[in-house]
Amino acid sequence: MPDEKPKTHERIIDAAEEAPRGVALLRASLVLLLWALLAGVVVGAGCLATLKAVDLLQEVVWEGIAEALPQPLGAVAPVLLCTLGGVLVGVATSHTGFSLDTLGVVVGHCRTEGGYQVKSWPWALVLFALPIAFGGAVGPEAGVSGFTAALGTMAMHGMRRSGVAVARNTTHPLAAAWKALSPAASDEGRRYARGPRILLWAVAAVGFVFGALGISRLFGPGAGFPRFDDIDYLGLNASALWALLALPLGWALARLAAYAGKAAQLACGRMETVPKAILCGVVLGLVALALPEVLFSGQSGTRDLLDGWQAMGAGVLLATCVAKLALTQLCEETGWIGGEFFPLTFCGVAAGYAVAIITGGDPMLAVALSTGALVGASTGKWLLSTCVLALCFPPVSLPVVALAAVVGAKTNGHSRN
Repeated sequence: MPDEKPKTHERIIDAAEEAPRGVALLRASLVLLLWALLAGVVVGAGCLATLKAVDLLQEVVWEGIAEALPQPLGAVAPVLLCTLGGVLVGVATSHTGFSLDTLGVVVGHCRTEGGYQVKSWPWALVLFALPIAFGGAVGPEAGVSGFTAALGTMAMHGMRRSGVAVARNTTHPLAAAWKALSPAASDEGRRYARGPRILLWAVAAVGFVFGALGISRLFGPGAGFPRFDDIDYLGLNASALWALLALPLGWALARLAAYAGKAAQLACGRMETVPKAILCGVVLGLVALALPEVLFSGQSGTRDLLDGWQAMGAGVLLATCVAKLALTQLCEETGWIGGEFFPLTFCGVAAGYAVAIITGGDPMLAVALSTGALVGASTGKWLLSTCVLALCFPPVSLPVVALAAVVGAKTNGHSRN
């Protein structure tokens, strides 16, 4: 799976003394397409299998260990388990000497260096699993993005080496491609031309989907987000339009999250790795005693909100939203590294439902506005935010989500897509 390096590189097809044509070219092309498909399957299956394993570990911790604790320890299980998680996160981070890169850092590496590498696979997997397993208010995007980029980079270099070998041995292209997968082989600094590059990436993407679907079929689908109902534009009346207050609320919550991040940095910036990770665990557990939904990424919590938001009440929804935003920032600052998209989405949904309860406004309109504004303002990327939120909002609601994300990003001083 080739990348987009400068066009001054020599083409892979020119590695042969005589460029393959006709049947030889077709045979070589089919082998490389097959290789791209298999590479995509491996990457897709590997990433989803990792997520499944971490989800299983989370179940062991919170449905196994927590429920097995005798009273009165069971009543304070969140404090005990989150504190234990803090100890493990701190010790692992201190031992390895590195933390996981966030999604933005991974993307930056890929753009500037043409690929990405994981410093230590075993320890990176440990650092990815611990915050999620022990209730951190973070999503899996940081680890998954790094693992996907690293596996894709490995596959990309393997495809280049295979391409050079196949171009030189069109008689036995499959054997040549197999031998060239060894890191000892060389791609001689060659790159695929634009057309073949796009085709190979497309086939690899199809393989990625097949690999992920295969794991889902074997072990069940992931938690994911629920799908919200459509906004009933024709049914909106004067009272329903009170939901528009969710737009400035989403923006205000994004500002609050930013201030919480600065406060966490000031409070923990000079602390040693282990103490600050433990502090985060203690705070997580104590807050969770009163507001249990502050734990975890928010995927299953968002699903619960869909049916139980009215029973929770506006006060609990807003308190949970504010606390979770602050705790996500604390996690990021203290080594509980993860993603922010899932927690932000949960908080946006909770805020929208709170507005609907307080004002009587249309709940679906309020949720779309608050979530779009909060995620857009926090990330500064309205287009990316809209695409991610399309996982839970139907197409008819996406224009409202996109508008809120644009307003959030622009008014927070961001303008990039």
